[in-house]
Amino acid sequence: MDIRRAEASEAEALSAIARASKAHWPYAPEQIEAWHDDLTLSAELITAHPTFVALVDGVVAGFHQLLAGQDTWVLEHLWVLPSYMGKGMGRALLQQATDFARRHGAQYIGIDADPHAEAFYAACGAQTVERKAAPIDGAPERARPQMILRVKE
Repeated sequence: MDIRRAEASEAEALSAIARASKAHWPYAPEQIEAWHDDLTLSAELITAHPTFVALVDGVVAGFHQLLAGQDTWVLEHLWVLPSYMGKGMGRALLQQATDFARRHGAQYIGIDADPHAEAFYAACGAQTVERKAAPIDGAPERARPQMILRVKE
């Protein structure tokens, strides 16, 4: 696996990865469609924010995007194609994001996590600091974990 800076021309492919990754979880197709805009990257966003892709045999199989801040940066996206989940790609992308943010002065990365991803981020050292109500059809009690990952030693 190689990780490199994303190219603006990859916006459509990255958006497809985000949607496929989100659809891996038990959400109704209608809900995935409702999140369409949130799961869409533009060439402008890729150019404006640190965005990196993970490649396997030259094929983009995952990516992350950071929003720069002062002490705290935000992990805006971290998505892996379902066929690569559980193989270390998400962890490698998160480590690359952490290293990048650290080199650029961040002390923390904030993560607005999907409830299904909380255990992954916790296993990588992130701590849940609160929960944000995020009800959807069929899950009125759904809440998104708001997590923080320390990147400075």
